[in-house]
Order: sequence, then C-alpha cells, then structure tokens
Amino acid sequence: MVRLGAKLIIVVAIAFVLQSCSKTKEDCSFLAPDIVYVGFTQAETDTFIIRRFEKNTNFIKPIDTLKVTRAHIDRIPVGEDSVKLAPDNYPKLSTDFYLNDWEIYFPAMDRTVYVTNAVPQFTQEKEASALCHSYVSSVNFDNRVYQFSSWFDTPYRVYVTK
Repeated sequence: MVRLGAKLIIVVAIAFVLQSCSKTKEDCSFLAPDIVYVGFTQAETDTFIIRRFEKNTNFIKPIDTLKVTRAHIDRIPVGEDSVKLAPDNYPKLSTDFYLNDWEIYFPAMDRTVYVTNAVPQFTQEKEASALCHSYVSSVNFDNRVYQFSSWFDTPYRVYVTK
C-alpha cells in the first residue's frame, strides 16, 4: 500500500512538471491602430456614431451602435491639422477592432468611414514586458489598405482625410 502511494505521488509530480514545462505563453494584449482625422474642425467632430457589425457581412448584421458626444471624446492633437479622437466610453473600438467591421459616422458632415478586413497579428511574450502587444497587420480603412509589420517601430496609424 505504501509503495502504491509513493508511485502515485511520483506520477502526479512528473505530470505537474511536464504540464508546467509545456505551458505556452498567452497572446499579448491587442492594440488597435490610432485613428487620426486630418482637416476636421472640432464642430465637425464633436459628435460621431460608432456602428459595430459582424465581420464580413457587408454591414447587414449590426451588433451595436453608440453615439459619442463631446463629453466622451478624448481629442489628442497629432499635428497642426490632425487629431486623434478616442471615445472614453467605448473600449470595444480598440479591443474588438479586428473582430468586427465598423462604421464611424459624423452627422455634421454626413460622412461615414468604413473599416473592414482587419487581420490581426498575435504575438506572445518572450520576456515579461509592458511592450508586448498584438496588432493589426492589415486593414481596409476609409477605402485605403494599410499594412503594418509591427505596432511599435512604424507609425501605427490610419488616417481619415476630410
């Protein structure tokens, strides 16, 4: 009986060691590209509507819609006539960027920006670091295809021109 218990302990210990050795690292958190608006006035961008759709459905299967008003828009200047607009109340535009197709509608201009075909590139941590992110390697944004080889060493941005 003692020998059986000792064997069981050895088997459990070996299984534990093998499991911990073969454990794969998780994917790094996803980071969407910055969306930069060029030539837009504050009045034209003080309200916009984000519509999220099931991916690859030609915008016919909506998931949700959110109206973003000035109080919830972080305006971050990028250049003299460029600004990044980030809704502080809708993180899905960043976290789920690659999972869906998107419409961003500006009622003051009757202008819609379409986002499709986002292809994620998942990376895994080699060492513990805050600089590990998965990113979009390709996306069709406002009728222009953007390709990225990294989120870090290139301008990881997409642009909307008025």
